[in-house]
Order: sequence, then structure tokens, then C-alpha cells
Amino acid sequence: MASRTRLTPLDASFLRLETPTAHMHVAWSGVFHPPAAGRRPTLAALRRSVDSRLRHLARFRQRLAFPPLGLGEPYWVDDESFEVARHVTSLAGARDRVSPARFAELCDGVLSVPLDRSRPLWQVYLVPRLDDDRVGLLVKLHHAMVDGKSAVELGLLLFDLTPDAVPVEPEAWEPEARPGPTRLALDALADGAADSLRDVRSAARLASPRGGGRIADTLRRTALAVGEDLLRPAPSSHVNVPIGPRRTLAGYRAPIEELNAVRRAAPGATLNDACLAVVAGGMRDLVLRAGRIPQPLKAMVPVSVRGHEERSALGNRISFAFVDLPVNVRSPRRRLQLVHERTAAFKRSGRTAGTEAVLGAVGRLPAPVKTRAARIAGSSRVYNLTVSNVPGPRVPVYMLGAELAEAYPVVPLSDEHALSVGIFTYRDHAHFGCYADPDALPGVGLLPDALCASLLALRGSWRVAARPSQPVLRSLSSTHPSALRSSSA
Repeated sequence: MASRTRLTPLDASFLRLETPTAHMHVAWSGVFHPPAAGRRPTLAALRRSVDSRLRHLARFRQRLAFPPLGLGEPYWVDDESFEVARHVTSLAGARDRVSPARFAELCDGVLSVPLDRSRPLWQVYLVPRLDDDRVGLLVKLHHAMVDGKSAVELGLLLFDLTPDAVPVEPEAWEPEARPGPTRLALDALADGAADSLRDVRSAARLASPRGGGRIADTLRRTALAVGEDLLRPAPSSHVNVPIGPRRTLAGYRAPIEELNAVRRAAPGATLNDACLAVVAGGMRDLVLRAGRIPQPLKAMVPVSVRGHEERSALGNRISFAFVDLPVNVRSPRRRLQLVHERTAAFKRSGRTAGTEAVLGAVGRLPAPVKTRAARIAGSSRVYNLTVSNVPGPRVPVYMLGAELAEAYPVVPLSDEHALSVGIFTYRDHAHFGCYADPDALPGVGLLPDALCASLLALRGSWRVAARPSQPVLRSLSSTHPSALRSSSA
């Protein structure tokens, strides 16, 4: 049976969004505590470990194949020249001691280059030894392969839940022969016919007496999503400017207990509300430092619609919420209250399902129109910045016996978006990854300090007692040395 699978329209949309200046990879940069006793992680050991797990991850040995004449979405097909050594590499020598600033520069350099579409769309980069004896790692994957939640599940497949896990020997693998243009064309035509048949059956079910209410409900939600989210223009903002290919990642680490203390002080608020309010306050601080007048920002917030049975499946199972961040509001308490009111109203409206329906409809459009629709949906007219909150494991995970200490996520930038904020909760900390074009947004190195100040202000507004929180040195470009701080968090 053929192992090739077709990309979903949503997966393929991230290929369409990609340009020479907008690279659609997701990533995370992490540091590990080496084992207290025993061998440190090496490049050879990491390659063997990854190779042994690829039996569970067929997609990681596959590359893109495009049907001729634009007959349909591309397929994942086996890469006949796959070698794990081409995808698991080192950014420094085994004996080199790499400073945090140099690690940041190395990561920023890798993040500034798109993935090669002629190969499987992922890379793992090891830095064997940092100045403080820890181990650095950068993992980079194309958004067409994974969304934020499946990327976390992938991490759990690549890493271990115990420091003394027994390594498994790699299995022999034989790739399937690559299909030729005729085979791809026939598969695309067959898949297109199957899609049409499914659409007819769905329409028939909706046309039944029981389906009338579902049609009305779907139309209501879709109309709300289009009117309130897609057609309502985002405000003008200094983060929406032409961007280049260069990237930097700045990080801030906040104790989850501090965020929960703030959340509990605001009736009904969630941890995600607290995180969004921290981002709103941080952006306000950044705008004020630049001498600008704070204006609201329309944030696109990815929402997982992945079921429990799809936990370990790759690909994208997301919809999108759109939340106005009250950057213009001076009171930290009021900012959190407004964020909570808006996210609660969004949930009640059912607009997530409406947005999902719109995305499904776009997937049925002709190929040239799909590209235009994807570019419009990813434009600065629709939203100002992406803020993505991905829950991670609350227990430690290990790579070759080394314990993951910190991990900062990368959320890709589409054109005319100079900043995104990813939030990854791991163990007892929330890791904010501020990803930006440092040429288009030179003040991004100040954002970790601004996020810290925002959380401090939220705590103070409710007189919440909690231990101090500081920005952490993490993948900050040397372009912004004033932003580098040591961490006591």
C-alpha cells in the first residue's frame, strides 16, 4: 500500500504563504542540564537516537511531490536519498564552549534561512557545550508538517520521560519508489473526485430534515467569523511593515504560579487570558519606549481543534480566534478584564467553528485563487500579530539523559508582520518566545523586559504576593546587547 499522503488544504496554505522574506517554519530553542553522571549528549548519539525513532515518524523521511499542472495539493512521498546526518547536525565543535550570546547568534542565523523543499522539511541542530556546561538545541520544522500542539507531541516522541531510558537500535528502512508525474496526476484526479463525492454526501445530510438546524447554525457562525474577524480590519501598527529574511528570537520565562495568582485574582479569567494580558502590557511598554501612542492590536490566536485520538498525528488541526489586545488601556487590571471579556465572548459566539468552516471552503477553491486567499488571510489587514499558547508537559523530559530546562517557541511571520509571540508552558514556567525581524522591529530586544514589567504591574494591581520574575537570557540577538539579562526566575 502506498505510503504517500496528500497535504490538507490548511497544510498546503502554509506553503502558499511562504515567500523569500516570510519563512513558514515553526521551531523551538532549548537548553538542557547535562546528566549528573555519565556521558554528555554527542552528535553521533543524537543521530542514532533520532534514527531509532523514525519508525514512528514516517513523515520525517518524506519530501514534497507536486502533481503536474497544479492538479491538486502536493503529496508527501518517501525521500529516496534520505540520510539522518543531513537533518541532525551540530552548530559547534564537541569541545567548543559557546557563550549564550553566540548561541543566540547561531540560532538566529539558522532561523533566518528557509527550509529546503527538495528534502524532508525539518532540521535539528545541537550545540554540545555552552559556557555554563549546559547543552543547546534548536529544532526547526515546516508549518506544513505540524501545528504547535502536534509539534509538542513530536517532542515527546523524540525525547524520553526518564533520564535512563534504554536506547533502541535503528530499524532498516527501504523507501518507496518516487511516483512519476503521471502517477501523481492520476492520484490527484482520484482524490479530487473523492473530495467531490464527500461534499455531495455532506450536502445531502445537511439537506435532510435533521440537517436544517445544522445549516442555519453553520451559516450563523460562518457569518460571524467573516464579519467580526476576517472583514474587520486590524488597526494600523508599527509591527506591520515590510520585512526581510533576517530573524531573531528573544525570550522571557515567567513562573506559572505567578500567572495563576493573577488569574485567580480576576474572576473567571484563564491562564491564557493572563498570558494575553502580559503580552498586551508588554506591547504597550514597547510602544511607549518608542515614543508612539499606544493603539489596540488585533491578535490572531491559533486554537487547536485536535481530538484526543489525533494526539500524535502530524499536520495542522487548528482554527483561529481573533482577540483585540487593549494595548491602549493604562490600567493593568482593566487590560486583563477586557482580555477575559473578549475571549469569553469569542468562545460563546462559536466563531472558531465558523472560521474552521471558512478554511474548509477555501480548500475547495481553484489553485490560483487558493494562493490569493491564503495571502489575504495572512495579511496585515486581517491581524497585527500572532500570539500562540501551546501547553507542554508538566513533567521533565530528557534528551540522551540531559534534562530539558527551558524551551522558547518560534511562531512564523507572514509578510508585513514583524513580530509574533509564542508561549510554551513546560513544568512550572511559561516560556515567551518573541520572534521578529530585527531590522523591521529593532526594539524587540527590549520586549522580554517589557513582558516582565507587565507581569509585575498585573501582580501589583491586585497586590498579588509572588516571588520576583526576571527576563531570562535566551536567543537574544547581539544586535540588542542592552536586552541581555541574567535570570533569577
